[in-house]
Amino acid sequence: TFGVITMRVDKLEWSAGGGSAAVAVRSCASTAAACVSGAPAAQPKHAPNALDLEVHNLLILDNHTFEVLHAHQLMTNEFAMSLVSCKLGDDPNHYYALGTALLNPEESEPKQGRILLFHWSEGKLVQIAEKEIKGGCYTLVEFNGKLLATINSTVRLFEWTSEKELRLECSHFNNIVALYLKVKGDFILVGDLMRSMSLLQYKQMEGSFEEIARDYSPNWMTAIEILDDDTFLGAENSFNLFVCQKDSAATTDEERQQMSYMGQFHLGDMVNVMRAGSLVAQHADSAAPVHNPVLLATVTGSICLVVQLAPELYEFLHQLEERLTHTIKSVGKVPHSFWRSFNTDIKTEPAEGFIDGDLIESFLDLSREMQQETVQGLQIDDGGGMMRDATVDDLIKIVEDLTRIH
Repeated sequence: TFGVITMRVDKLEWSAGGGSAAVAVRSCASTAAACVSGAPAAQPKHAPNALDLEVHNLLILDNHTFEVLHAHQLMTNEFAMSLVSCKLGDDPNHYYALGTALLNPEESEPKQGRILLFHWSEGKLVQIAEKEIKGGCYTLVEFNGKLLATINSTVRLFEWTSEKELRLECSHFNNIVALYLKVKGDFILVGDLMRSMSLLQYKQMEGSFEEIARDYSPNWMTAIEILDDDTFLGAENSFNLFVCQKDSAATTDEERQQMSYMGQFHLGDMVNVMRAGSLVAQHADSAAPVHNPVLLATVTGSICLVVQLAPELYEFLHQLEERLTHTIKSVGKVPHSFWRSFNTDIKTEPAEGFIDGDLIESFLDLSREMQQETVQGLQIDDGGGMMRDATVDDLIKIVEDLTRIH
């Protein structure tokens, strides 16, 4: 099965007797479920004249037919914030962990929330555990057989006890609002509302978190991902991407604790999700080998792919990119370097460390004469460490291999 969290808007309608009832405005997945559980929709106490009522649900879908098998409705004013499928401790069962926030319009941030654990078995959804928390649960991640959560400004780790309860093991507090989590081994990457990214290490023996590196730039994050042990990708709300790196070989503690920028690039769209992986298999005999692919999705529905390149391939493609910016004129004649510059309310800096894949692929659309002109003077490795002049066919093979990775 699949677990999905949804929100629908019901209308409150008053009857002649003075009572009110929530009525679904249109048919939707949560109202068409074969089975329903949870709290019935009720008029919120703080807004007696509210006409619209937001109703949040956990839906269980059949993974073959996408039929809605079950809808679990949350309480009035309870918003579903996060969902993860997880296996905890030595427990053989897989659970759906749902993080919620109880919202009051008079409060600037949620003061209460819940973490609910559900088990789907034999066609029934059963609530196994409930943990009340002091805030909204923005993210949930399975971490070494435990449940890792961001709750308002804190990162908290819960362990699953033999009594089937969540017990708080440790916390980390150095955030404004901790919105995003990514994990690899014992390392945890945290994306903050306005304080960019930080890297934590879980100390298993002490049962505690240690902050080992941080990006001190004031970036308002929208998504994060771990590329490798030392390199991290982030997206922020001015539609930019950037790559940070921690310097494990630095000589002083101060240098080790500060992430340095490896690359920055204006995407022009707001990224709201990142996932390590690719949509197609990588070919071993490719003329353009790539590493650590990450898929991005944006609020307008675009899907993008970011990959790491070998330094030699990056330099070669960077030269090609420079030439193509002069050969191909953009719509409105906006300079490519201006459009791709890292741009926020605070600063504008030239793009670096990124290659514009869309521009590189446009080489295939050029006439043979323009391709010949573009390739003039470009050097390529002949495979034995010696450099030779690149041909149009060399470039076509490299660019075509790059187009096959997405």
